[in-house]
Amino acid sequence: MSQAVITRVQLGAAHDGAAELLLTLRFDGGGETLVPLDHVAAGHLMSACGATQADALLGQGWERVRDALATSSNRFAGPDTHPQG
Repeated sequence: MSQAVITRVQLGAAHDGAAELLLTLRFDGGGETLVPLDHVAAGHLMSACGATQADALLGQGWERVRDALATSSNRFAGPDTHPQG
């Protein structure tokens, strides 16, 4: 499995004009992808990495980005979306 790390961090604007964090992930084979994070995901990522500035995210693994995206997405999940065991 290819490991990806954050190699670039920029501030951008979402379609609604809200600020978002734009991350470039670089994979072992040299490929890159751009990942936008909304304010919830960006805040989670910054906190999880102990970062106080965006540049401190450089070199962080994609797993932290994945977790931040999941946190942002899960905020919309209602109580009936998780089956009870």
